Amino acid sequence: MNYAVTSKQEILKQCRDIVSEQGLKAVNMRSVAKACNVALGSLYNYFPNKDDLVIAVIESVWQDIFHMDQCSGTGLPFPEYVQGIFESVKRSAKEYPQFLTAHSLSLASEGKNKARDMMEHYLSHMRMGMLNVLHNDASVRKDAFGQGFSEQALVGFVLGNIMMLLMQNAGDCSVLIEMLKRSIY
Repeated sequence: MNYAVTSKQEILKQCRDIVSEQGLKAVNMRSVAKACNVALGSLYNYFPNKDDLVIAVIESVWQDIFHMDQCSGTGLPFPEYVQGIFESVKRSAKEYPQFLTAHSLSLASEGKNKARDMMEHYLSHMRMGMLNVLHNDASVRKDAFGQGFSEQALVGFVLGNIMMLLMQNAGDCSVLIEMLKRSIY
């Protein structure tokens, strides 16, 4: 048995593998120590309890799912950018079956709040990127937005629908894209 873990990142990599293969419910101090080939006590040097471990794992998986580097959005029409986000997250989420719906069930109430805040952080980052692309899309009608239909409301609607489609394992987001084209161009 290896009594020293070389890094927290290695632990989180093993945890992502566990989540990918067995789901988030399989992550616990003993299973992670075994996967890392370390003594259980060594793991407690990095994570004082299971909730802290699971929260770190959730954050690590969210980072992996929502890495948006390949979908920079520079100069893309808004619907194309939305399509890119959907496809990127869909590809990444396949590595973690049921993660988008299951992570809140794995934590005590305080941990759930931390996990929710973390998820909101990633979604907020996506909203800002979407707003930026929408603002820079020169093809958007000048009268597309008004008091009852703001850019922020549209982005919130789009992001909510992307998440719902992903949780439903939808094959595509073509209806959402068509709605966007018809409403803002």
